[in-house]
Amino acid sequence: MLRTLFLGLVLIFTLSSNAQKNINDYKYIIVPESYGFLKGNDTYQLNSLTKFLFNKYGFKAFLQSDNLPDELRRNGCSSLRADVKKRNGVFVTRLTIELTDCSGKVVFSSSEGSTREKDFKKAYQLALRDAFKDVEALNYTYSGYKEEIVAQNENAPTKEEVVKKEEPRVEEVIASAPVSKEEITYLFNDTGFVFKKQEYGFELFQKDEKVAIGKLFKSTNGKTYIVKAGDLSGNGYFDAYGNFILERINPVTNKLITDTFARQ
Repeated sequence: MLRTLFLGLVLIFTLSSNAQKNINDYKYIIVPESYGFLKGNDTYQLNSLTKFLFNKYGFKAFLQSDNLPDELRRNGCSSLRADVKKRNGVFVTRLTIELTDCSGKVVFSSSEGSTREKDFKKAYQLALRDAFKDVEALNYTYSGYKEEIVAQNENAPTKEEVVKKEEPRVEEVIASAPVSKEEITYLFNDTGFVFKKQEYGFELFQKDEKVAIGKLFKSTNGKTYIVKAGDLSGNGYFDAYGNFILERINPVTNKLITDTFARQ
């Protein structure tokens, strides 16, 4: 009995240490505009509170709609995506926090935060704060700051280099200009898909196929898309990693599901 208990404690300690090590390798947290168990954006200010609490405990957190740093725009995998899950309970509000990397792997999951508060707004916020006790316990510190400072110092030009630096020629400027990507490749359910840019949005193909299987129409807000593609029809958007998140009705169960097209 004691041996089993000891092995269990060792396993918990190891998992906790690995989670902390992994999380310290990430610089940013992306918080979605809404959570699946609530309707509308930032309902009960739960998403704003999530961002606030992550920043409070040392992270650099942003809502998905915020102006993101250039570094994060260039490399979405430098961040973790936050999500809050709700567990059903009678007269008790239970919430957990999850952090996933750009491949969809969960690198941190908190224990349940709970409250018996009856007012919905207070209940969700109290339960979230309770779950954040595990985030606070991580004592997060980004592990890349030291390397960034060293790299900046090593790459800093000398005074002579600054003086000798010439204005770039016109052809060099043109060559270095960013090129818009007309085709983007995604993976969903082990199947490759290609989004081909069009005036209205995108045309959807299965990889290596010449006939389109559907279309993605950009909505008036410019952030979401109406997808018309048979069983894949629904509404979607691009997340901070460049993945396409599709919300649709499962044709078998008639329930709302969320699919992730992972950018390749």
